[in-house]
Amino acid sequence: MSQYPQKIAVIGNAGAGKTVLSRQLAVLLKLPLTHVDSIQFLPGMKIRPHKESIAMLMAVQESSHWIIDGYGPLDILEKRLQQADCIVMIDYPLWRHYWWATKRQIVNLWSPRKELPQGCSEVSWEQTQKLYKTIKKVHQQMRPELLRILNRDHLKQKVVWIRNLSQLKSVSRGELFPVGL
Repeated sequence: MSQYPQKIAVIGNAGAGKTVLSRQLAVLLKLPLTHVDSIQFLPGMKIRPHKESIAMLMAVQESSHWIIDGYGPLDILEKRLQQADCIVMIDYPLWRHYWWATKRQIVNLWSPRKELPQGCSEVSWEQTQKLYKTIKKVHQQMRPELLRILNRDHLKQKVVWIRNLSQLKSVSRGELFPVGL
């Protein structure tokens, strides 16, 4: 069996670098990668029906190896965290999420995010405002609950915390994974 985890959940607020990290880990560990955004969004930035998103994510979660980048519907996130061999929680200060999300929006002017379905564009003031509101809401409402969940005895041993850039670089090289997998 591999010394590395075979089921990795990568979570954190928008603008955390989840997608870049997930892509690096997928190549390094030769694991299939699923971006939650590619499931939740339909062309035109429309939201896929809730039940469809859940069914698609559950199918991925039930497989024997995966990296899942993002949250998705909260009613199945906790099950994913339980199924994961490793949970990578990117937990930066709020200002970094805003800064990196702003940089992402600027890059989107020339190169849309590849993980979004064809026909999705985030290049508008409306989408940028929505992104900033999401960052604030996740930080204030979802993050505290996630911290409680991740500190439960059955999960806390498999959480890899990324709170600074050196930890991000270490994880992207396959370091800092829980011992004994």
